[in-house]
Amino acid sequence: MKEFSAKLLREIEKMIPADQKVEFSSIMKNNGVTEEAVSILEKDKNISPTIYLKEFYEWYKDGVEPAEIAAEIIRRNNEFKLKESLDIGFFVNYEKAKSRIVFKLINRKKNRKLLEKIPYVNYMDLVMVFYYLIHDEEAGNATILIHNSHLKMWEVTVEEVYKQARANTPVLLPAAITGMREIIEQMMGESKEVEALIEDGFPMYVMTNSMKMNGAATMAYPNVIRNFANAIGKNVFIIPSSVHEVILVPETGTEGGCLNDMVREVNETQVDPKEVLADHVYYYDRVENRMQSYVYEHVSYC
Repeated sequence: MKEFSAKLLREIEKMIPADQKVEFSSIMKNNGVTEEAVSILEKDKNISPTIYLKEFYEWYKDGVEPAEIAAEIIRRNNEFKLKESLDIGFFVNYEKAKSRIVFKLINRKKNRKLLEKIPYVNYMDLVMVFYYLIHDEEAGNATILIHNSHLKMWEVTVEEVYKQARANTPVLLPAAITGMREIIEQMMGESKEVEALIEDGFPMYVMTNSMKMNGAATMAYPNVIRNFANAIGKNVFIIPSSVHEVILVPETGTEGGCLNDMVREVNETQVDPKEVLADHVYYYDRVENRMQSYVYEHVSYC
């Protein structure tokens, strides 16, 4: 990667104006995953696209010339860059910023290093962390992860931010529950194969938010799962398919340990490591109105 980055730097610098600067960085993502990235900084602009190098490193290993890769990076940078600097004055003042502070759920154990730098609140074996949701006509939707330094700047406590995020998130990012049948039919159309696939499986529902981003947080919204469980008249297993959504499975003789086995296998083989939420399911008891981690010590017979 160092060799690739050095060659890429030389090629990009040949192709950009002299008043622009190339910057490489290692960015800490969710679950302790670090990704290499490049940005092209322009004079008098405070924002630029971050372009991750993983895909391009594979190109390089497959024999694509650094000059060709550099040209594609510049093309993508020009496609996504903003025309003007982003006004971040809104973020300096807490009274202006607080109406768009929301929360997401991440894995506590996998993010220990990150949690040293950011405020959080425990939620079962997960944690709620907070971010500012930007909506800009040109930039679209973007986010700013809230750090301890921001709380110090704002002179507010974790409890204040938590209370604000709990109020904002269900409103700005409302929950949506969709039946698995509907999702499969959207993907594959109506067919006998789809019918067989649905009939052979558990009744399942996908829950996320309106943006389908960090939508697993919906499991922590007040009364959402409670209302769903009461509507179907059953307790519910919550499968954390990723940080972006969860799958709701009504308890109908379902073996929770089997679901745990499935979650672990899918996480290991199908889910991007930085998008894994948990390696086990959660269980909601509608009589006790209580949700908890569902972890079996004994071997499951599936």
